[in-house]
Amino acid sequence: MKSPIGIAVVIVTVGFVLRIDVAFLWQNSITSETHFRFGDSDSYWTMATKIAQGLPYQYGSSNSRVFRAPLYPIFLSPWTWIDGTSQRASRFAVIAARIAGCFMGALCIALVIRLTNKLMVSQKWNYGVEVGIWSGLLTVFYPGAIGMSVFILSESIFCPLMLLSLGFTSFAIRAKNESRWEVAWSWMLISGATSGAACLARPSWSLWPAILFSYLLVLMVQAPPGTLVKDRLGRQLRWIFGCVLFCVGICMVMSPWWVRNYLETEKFVPTTLQVGASLYDGWHPGASGSSDEDMKFVNAFIVEQILEDERDLLAGKQLVSTMEWRLDRRIKNAAIAWALENSSDAMRLGLVKFLKTWSPLPVARELGSDAVRWLEAIGYSAIMGFAVIGIWQCRSQMGAWLYAMPCVYFALLHVFFIGSVRYRQPAVLVICVLGGVGCATIVRWLLSRRVNV
Repeated sequence: MKSPIGIAVVIVTVGFVLRIDVAFLWQNSITSETHFRFGDSDSYWTMATKIAQGLPYQYGSSNSRVFRAPLYPIFLSPWTWIDGTSQRASRFAVIAARIAGCFMGALCIALVIRLTNKLMVSQKWNYGVEVGIWSGLLTVFYPGAIGMSVFILSESIFCPLMLLSLGFTSFAIRAKNESRWEVAWSWMLISGATSGAACLARPSWSLWPAILFSYLLVLMVQAPPGTLVKDRLGRQLRWIFGCVLFCVGICMVMSPWWVRNYLETEKFVPTTLQVGASLYDGWHPGASGSSDEDMKFVNAFIVEQILEDERDLLAGKQLVSTMEWRLDRRIKNAAIAWALENSSDAMRLGLVKFLKTWSPLPVARELGSDAVRWLEAIGYSAIMGFAVIGIWQCRSQMGAWLYAMPCVYFALLHVFFIGSVRYRQPAVLVICVLGGVGCATIVRWLLSRRVNV
């Protein structure tokens, strides 16, 4: 059932080399002196430089001390040492960081192969080694997966952490099905810890437990026919304990960040203080569903907050928390107020965002060329088509549906926040597991027809 190690190594190596080649091509196409094409990349590098040089962890002024989650800047910080005390990134340092991202991309390929093979073992299907091979090949050549490895964006470390967390959860489900509850609980704890690390890479993952627990609730109520009520209740309580352990794992990993944020703001800040700006980016007058205003609207809110703070001080009122926290709350409240007052526009924008995120042909300007856009569209459509067949093949096994849930999660999330092809890439990477199953199914069907002819 397991893919031979030699074949897996070859596939992973090809993926790694391909990503390095694309990294150099991408770097050579950038004419900016910062060596980055995305504004987010520059901010991550700035934060990484602060860490490497032992400076306060802030972006610009002290009013941006909870601006970015810390894990990706920590990952980048060793490569900023190449530039010494310089605040500007050099081409060599950026290339080194991109190569490190390519290594993370190769790790994703290996994880997809491993998770696919594990899924087939749990299915007890005699599909042989080709399932993991097909999943790996889909991941190797999918343009979105290549881009997430090459770009200086937090997805480069978020994707392997997300795959690990999902894999550990699937191991827990398998152990539960075999009534090995102590093993299942251990995997749930580890899955929670890994999910917490993923949140510290990309805060947008922080609501994943809500979707996961909804999915596990369905598993919870399932029991073999004839199961006694007492035994059914016992299984449900054991599953609930597993979910508690998942939350414990998250808290263990994220609590240092929570403590640090409380010391900075005297408020509980679970991720960052950019939630308000991100929400307003998708919900405001004239919103298009994309981040096409470069967050310029924040400047007007800063002016409003400064004026309000001055009035409060003159009135003898004590200011609550930090300027950064107050500003985030102001922007968040403005976004929610606009959505409530313009519910029809908010729903229309939700559909627009959904289409921007999930349409086969991306509309993102950052992709650069029509050739890249069409390659992305072809790769994405193929994977999703194969995944539909894979889901159908695995439909009787609830554990297999876990690999489709991130698509549901990110689709729901970006109905509220802005839509972009970028935000579907982690989910498409995960669904390559089911895509490999679909691919193998088609190949076996074609071979069987050839034999019959």
